Amino acid sequence: MSILRRTARTTQAGPRSSSTLIETHSMSTPQDDPAQVIRGLVALTKKQIIGQDAAVEAFALETYSHIALSPLRHRPGVFLIAGPNVEDDHLDLIGGLVQSQKNLGGLYKLAGNRGEDLDHIFSSSPGATEGYSLLQALKDSPDGVFVLQDIDQAHLHIRMSLEWIWSHGHVVDEAGELRTLADAVFILTTAVAQDQIGEIARTDPDPARLHVECLKALVDAGFPASLLRHVDFAFGLKRLTTGELMRAYYERLAALVASHGLVLEEGGLDARILLQVIDPTTEPTARDIMLPWDSLSDRLAQIKTAGAHMVRLIVDDEFIRIVPIGGLTPQWVVDAFVAVAPVPSADGEATDE
Repeated sequence: MSILRRTARTTQAGPRSSSTLIETHSMSTPQDDPAQVIRGLVALTKKQIIGQDAAVEAFALETYSHIALSPLRHRPGVFLIAGPNVEDDHLDLIGGLVQSQKNLGGLYKLAGNRGEDLDHIFSSSPGATEGYSLLQALKDSPDGVFVLQDIDQAHLHIRMSLEWIWSHGHVVDEAGELRTLADAVFILTTAVAQDQIGEIARTDPDPARLHVECLKALVDAGFPASLLRHVDFAFGLKRLTTGELMRAYYERLAALVASHGLVLEEGGLDARILLQVIDPTTEPTARDIMLPWDSLSDRLAQIKTAGAHMVRLIVDDEFIRIVPIGGLTPQWVVDAFVAVAPVPSADGEATDE
């Protein structure tokens, strides 16, 4: 599940639109080593999304390059995410950026916005509307990340206002002062030409060529060409077959096990885990199957510390259970760390671990 969706607070902006404000926490990074920062950004993003490594690496490189060079720029960064959006992959691609480099200023769903909603989006007064104005958010967080979903469906006047901001690189506050947005990053998403872009990304993963092919496919499909003139880089997610998704999930899970010095037993991954990846309605539902795997990682570390070497992962009682295999792992380890279901509290109610 995306960090953006886990921490979202939704407020109604009007009868036909809504905006989502995200609470995030920036983490310090070694700014003197860009390569290390980019590797860290890639690692954080991969905790949110599976099977899109090429897009993750390109996104980290391009967005961090903009951030690093923002003191020399006069306009905000504008990036576009296109292609298949399985399980909100578009938002998941942004997860690492808002955890490590930038605070998220706001997430705005532009599909369905009509003329009467323009006051919400571009009001300059904090209390003028029921929702949180994008213009006000830009003034409050001029160096934040602003996600605009379904940008192609935005009202023409909204698009024109955004294009003016991107071209001039500033907004004007209530006192008539200019607020520069050179440090801001806009992430646009679109569902236009999803299938075509998904196929293009499968056959040509080179980021530069994919950027060009994405723009061509979008224009041919009717995406507003005026918006594309402001896009610094377009990222296309590839279409994954069922087999590719299952293999990518298995490899990532095995790598997580190995990162703790453990070995995943051959055939030691419960098939129901992979089935639930491709069909979330599959029973039983294991709550820690989907990303990120922080809880699972913590329990693997505990199992390793207790002396285990090889493990098996099974679905039991709505959790992934870690079963030590062979060796001299004490029984108390199995009792304490394999049984991961909530423990009853003193009043008889279950509590999470």
